[in-house]
Amino acid sequence: MIIWLASYPKSGNTWLRMFLKSYFQKPGTEFKLEGSVLDDFKTHNGFPDLNILKHLKIDFNIFTEIVRNWETIQDYINLNNRTNFVKTHNSMCTIGPYKFTNNRNTKGGIYLVRDPRDVLISYSNHTGYDYETTFEHMCSSINYETTSTGDKDKTFHKSLMGSWSDHYNSWKRYKSSKILIIKYEDMINNTYNTFKKIINYLNEIDDLKINEEKLSNAIKQTKFDKLQKIEKEQGFSEKKGGELFFRKGQSGSWKNELSTNLINKVERVFYKEMKELGYI
Repeated sequence: MIIWLASYPKSGNTWLRMFLKSYFQKPGTEFKLEGSVLDDFKTHNGFPDLNILKHLKIDFNIFTEIVRNWETIQDYINLNNRTNFVKTHNSMCTIGPYKFTNNRNTKGGIYLVRDPRDVLISYSNHTGYDYETTFEHMCSSINYETTSTGDKDKTFHKSLMGSWSDHYNSWKRYKSSKILIIKYEDMINNTYNTFKKIINYLNEIDDLKINEEKLSNAIKQTKFDKLQKIEKEQGFSEKKGGELFFRKGQSGSWKNELSTNLINKVERVFYKEMKELGYI
């Protein structure tokens, strides 16, 4: 069954995936950003995966065809009868009669949330859009994640994200299985306890053995400066615009990088959720 690694873009999802990859890695194995290193850690870099869409002959150029086949794609992933960690930026939404997932396919999920003022900066750097344009995307309920088809410059709509608040609320309200909500800022400021909370959650829903040595080692291997160093040396396929995918790994950059006018806009539009999460 699937355990979702879900977030709005640039909220720590890939960092979490690297941590889990390191945790499951066999002792003495060199840690790399790309590729799966274990038989017992099956991860999908993004849902839906382009290779699976092609294999199932789903017309991914028509988003409604992806939606209509959400369940089929997840059934296919789960044919291996094991736990599959699947990264997604999709909201936990229902479009027409089609739900994003169901309790037959989903065992649980870890949802990462980040201060939208910092998301705006990091997402802007990632996509190459300016701050104002990025903010407009973050406010839109009709906001898609696009990705390459592998054919020159062609792209397709991969996920419906919606606005930053739409996204957070959709996963928070999902009740069919337990969702663990983790703040990106806690990953930075209270690293050990936050990642241990994640392992404890996986122990609860998936009987994952808790190993303190592996936990500490995984935290060390996936410190942001180490991920940056590996990316500089080996590259990283998830990088789009900007200098690095693992750019800073900080919180509070918005204080120095965003205009007062834009800060006020973000706080006004997302006030309810930011207040709830302790960001304001």
